[in-house]
Amino acid sequence: MTPTSPPTTPANTLPKWQPNWSPDHTDPGLPPITVITDPNDHPDYTTTALAAHQPAAGRITVHPTPLATAPAYLAHDLIRALGKHLPPPDAEPPWWTTNADDSWRAAVAWTKALGISHYVVCRAHRITARHLEHLMALREHTRIQLTLVVSGPTPAALATICKTVPHHHTDTLEGTRRHLPHAHQPLVAPSERYSWWHPAPFPAPPDEPWYELPSRPRRPAPLTHDSPAVDRATTGRPDTSHEAVAQRIHTRIGHPVHAAAVAVRVLTGYDTDQLPQVTIPTPQRPRAHLPAHLPTWVIPLLDASRVYTELQGHIRSDLPPHLSGADRPFHLASWDKDDVARASETCSLTPAPTRKRPNTPRKSRQ
Repeated sequence: MTPTSPPTTPANTLPKWQPNWSPDHTDPGLPPITVITDPNDHPDYTTTALAAHQPAAGRITVHPTPLATAPAYLAHDLIRALGKHLPPPDAEPPWWTTNADDSWRAAVAWTKALGISHYVVCRAHRITARHLEHLMALREHTRIQLTLVVSGPTPAALATICKTVPHHHTDTLEGTRRHLPHAHQPLVAPSERYSWWHPAPFPAPPDEPWYELPSRPRRPAPLTHDSPAVDRATTGRPDTSHEAVAQRIHTRIGHPVHAAAVAVRVLTGYDTDQLPQVTIPTPQRPRAHLPAHLPTWVIPLLDASRVYTELQGHIRSDLPPHLSGADRPFHLASWDKDDVARASETCSLTPAPTRKRPNTPRKSRQ
């Protein structure tokens, strides 16, 4: 019998990442977990943990929502701790916020794209066993340092994890402060990276200026960085380096693909039906359909969008073999397009008015 060769995976197929973890599949090369136990719930422990929040240094402190047990909630808390916002409670929730797997994929994408290296999770005795499992899966995928502040009895699920995963333990305030050094000293933001941690107000104040997006091009075409753009509220399109627009997008859009899509609309004027054809810059294709020299604030958004698409494992049958779904990350279903439109409005961005072709009189027949 002639042996059959195993089926090959198409180049544009990516494995879907699930936020599942088991002790049998942990990487021993990861940084050990640090468990800080504070059974008496002394406020100085929480104060020290909150002061350790230094986004410029890649260290994020997360204070989980009390009594929030749904699997997606802790992922939402991570996203908020990164300075992002989900829609307000009175708004219709986007589809992805009710899906635990996609919420955790969004958290992983932001973690990797924003250069986060350390999460400090307060009140870890209150998070569920499922939350711990998802947090451990995030740790495996992003290789972050993880610190858990247990301000009460140690949960059984965490005790089980500590039996199989390398960890450090401290139960003193002095040890906590040694583990989180310079927690009260502000750090200088690196000059080569956009300071995404400087938030815009959320929700938007009533008197916030609105900006007009560039006119929709007839077909995708590169936009040069020195293309003319005006920095005028309401009547013009935003300058591609405008700090206010950048801060709004980084602050008010929790989904990485939607945030990147709004940013590309700001750069190019592409409509949601044109975005799926956009190829984002990579070392192999530096220009693609976007500027050769992108504004600094756009780069982490595009990186997060690419990572999220990889985690989603989208199969793009319309792509040539040398491209993957992550090269063209705007795989937008109808509901995604609606979310991108709403996200643009959340950032006080309005589409340019449609230019109608002027009426020309018909020639009369002789």
